[in-house]
Amino acid sequence: MTQNIHTRIKHLLEETNDAFASSGTINMDYAGFAAMALSDFKNLLGNPDLTDMELRRVIRSGEKKRRLKDPNGCWSSFIAHYVARNANQNLKEQCTL
Repeated sequence: MTQNIHTRIKHLLEETNDAFASSGTINMDYAGFAAMALSDFKNLLGNPDLTDMELRRVIRSGEKKRRLKDPNGCWSSFIAHYVARNANQNLKEQCTL
């Protein structure tokens, strides 16, 4: 992935996170909320076959990795790299950095 793609994914994550934070009480986590922007993620990743379940899985897996590897680092940057690396792989397998 190019740096431009990473930056665009990072901005999309930040935008959806801001919307999630301001949406009040809803019955879903951030990954579920971000999946509502699935078409944007599909376009950025160039993966028209990406499903909302796969996107939620990769975001949740990335968050677990971030908590272990870089809990004090930039959340959106870490997750953007993780999504860019893992969203186009076979997400039925374990996601890795």
